[in-house]
Amino acid sequence: MMETNPLSGFPMMAGMPAETLEAIARQAEIKAFEAGSVLFEEGDLATDLYGLMEGEVELSILFRDRVLKADVRHEEYVHKRVEIIETELVFETLEPGEIFAWSALIPPHQLTSTARCTASTRVMALPAEALTGLFERAPQAGMVFMQRLAEVIAQRLRLRTDKLIESWYQAFGDERL
Repeated sequence: MMETNPLSGFPMMAGMPAETLEAIARQAEIKAFEAGSVLFEEGDLATDLYGLMEGEVELSILFRDRVLKADVRHEEYVHKRVEIIETELVFETLEPGEIFAWSALIPPHQLTSTARCTASTRVMALPAEALTGLFERAPQAGMVFMQRLAEVIAQRLRLRTDKLIESWYQAFGDERL
């Protein structure tokens, strides 16, 4: 009995020709991670597109805020310094069937978030170079894939923007919006 292609569980791949899915699957590597593992960090070079098969992954960005600190030690002596306070902001929790690390396919190939497993997780790592080559040979499949990828990117941008606005509102209220 023939085993089902694991890519068929990803909505991004729905309706793609079986031979295209098989060609992609041949290039893929299944990786397992424990809860708490960091798959990648914001700013890293992206080489693989990931598909979440099992588990849960949080996507986050690091918010850096500069705070001016002043220590008054004597009447005429003030010591000033700038501290950078870093806060992690989780903007999306991914579930099986979703893809992430899309930066692997879009220049400059720099990851725009950090991905952390919140449970034992299995992902399918798809090398961007192999995907690009395949889509050059099968442009129709590449076009469909890239259109779906654009939808994912747009959705993530909306979620991220909403989360940032919500955080800003919680921190500063109406007066600074």
